[in-house]
Amino acid sequence: MTVTVTRDQEELGVKQQAVSTKWKPGQSGNPLGRPQGSRSKFSEAACADALADWTTHGKDTLARVRQDDPSTYLRVLFSIIPKDIAVSIEQRTGPLDSQEMRSMRRLVDLIHAAGATGLEPEMVFAWIEDDLRARLAKNIPDAGQVAETVG
Repeated sequence: MTVTVTRDQEELGVKQQAVSTKWKPGQSGNPLGRPQGSRSKFSEAACADALADWTTHGKDTLARVRQDDPSTYLRVLFSIIPKDIAVSIEQRTGPLDSQEMRSMRRLVDLIHAAGATGLEPEMVFAWIEDDLRARLAKNIPDAGQVAETVG
């Protein structure tokens, strides 16, 4: 290993050793180490085992912990809830673009402002649909009117 000392470092009595890398880029320092993907295989297997156990014993275990140790029960429940729900909602990807999301937000705000918060959402949307159909309906002439305009 080569030792390089600058004048300033020499004055301070500091020696700096030049670092030479033993491995070329892309070459592993431990070729017999953990195979690629083994960690994800372990995680997938652990999750599958946990799911199987939960499916079999989950409800009973939860009920027992809730009765025997409520603080642990609450700690577990709150640990699985996302820490910042608002960020998750804002960063979600989906079929709506940002303009469509703003339009939906405006629609929800209008529904709340109109005092329709206690109603079933499907009922409110049915009213909106009926109103739009009535406003945008085209007058279709009956057969008698068609004959008069053609002749």
